[in-house]
Amino acid sequence: MTASLRAVRALMLLGGFYLIGAVLLTALLATDWLLLSSTLVNRSPYLILSVVFASAMLAVPVLRGMFAFLLAGRRRSGPEGLPVTPETQPKLWAEVREASRKACTVEPDALFLTGDVNAAVTERARLLGLLPGPRSLYLGVPLLTGLTTPELRAVLAHEFGHFSNQDTRLAGVTMRCRAAVLHTVDAFRAHDSRAHAVIGNLYVHYARFFLRATQSSARQQELAADRAAARHIGRDTTASALRRTHDLGAAHDHYIDAYATLGVPAHALPPVGEFHGGFRHLLAARSPEELTELAGSREAPRPTPYDSHPPMSERLARIEALPSDGTTHDPPRPRQCRCFMTHTARWRTSSRTPCRPQRKA
Repeated sequence: MTASLRAVRALMLLGGFYLIGAVLLTALLATDWLLLSSTLVNRSPYLILSVVFASAMLAVPVLRGMFAFLLAGRRRSGPEGLPVTPETQPKLWAEVREASRKACTVEPDALFLTGDVNAAVTERARLLGLLPGPRSLYLGVPLLTGLTTPELRAVLAHEFGHFSNQDTRLAGVTMRCRAAVLHTVDAFRAHDSRAHAVIGNLYVHYARFFLRATQSSARQQELAADRAAARHIGRDTTASALRRTHDLGAAHDHYIDAYATLGVPAHALPPVGEFHGGFRHLLAARSPEELTELAGSREAPRPTPYDSHPPMSERLARIEALPSDGTTHDPPRPRQCRCFMTHTARWRTSSRTPCRPQRKA
């Protein structure tokens, strides 16, 4: 699905959420008008207050869900992390810049280190994704500890593949609409009345439809980012990075449960800088085979239509089915490597040079 189609779908899903709210509010107002205009209600001020109070109780969750989209847009997307500047970590930023150059995209505006085994990119686009915004890259410290340099480059190429495919441009709209829907569902579930349950079920069904539609596209975006990483870094290196990341996730969970938080009941924690830094000692004491065995001992979650990532086995199978490493990889197509018009102003006002497709000699 192209970026234009994803934009249309995101706006349609967002419009459907507001359409449900508008229909419900209109129905409440019409019901109030019919009740208040009846002779029976006009004779009793208590009935008037009861009708107004009941309508307000039903309308407040709907309005809160609508405004949740606006409130979510003001918050910074992405996990919490420690900002890292090029001055403090020049080697890491050099790898980031090189990865963005190979992916033919603009380097992120900010880099944050997190404590989990994950990497992510976000973009605070404006005007519902029509205009680009500041980009951020999030890197987990366990990945920097356990991955080799080529594997780290594969992870960066995967993440920047989302930038090249414009996946992050509309991610903010999708996430905020999802937050608004779930916020509205939780607001209705907080009440035990039958009326709240009936209206809440409408949002529950819409939330399921929304998640199925968006998560299906998210899984395809992950597979496309895997192909981008294999194209830029190599098939075998990308597959190795994926396996290693899976093993590091299991090892990190074991480290947190068995070591880092072991002394929490006694109000004791590892020394300063060693809560996450101590993970390197575990990796040094375990062989790669032991880490793979540790990861294999965990029960893999069953795939569901609401998963944002395809199963690990499917991702590895698709990567290994690609051409082998070397010159057999096709060069990036010009439309993937060309500079987007929306970023032209940013390139003109900075020292960065836009990438251009290389011509064959």
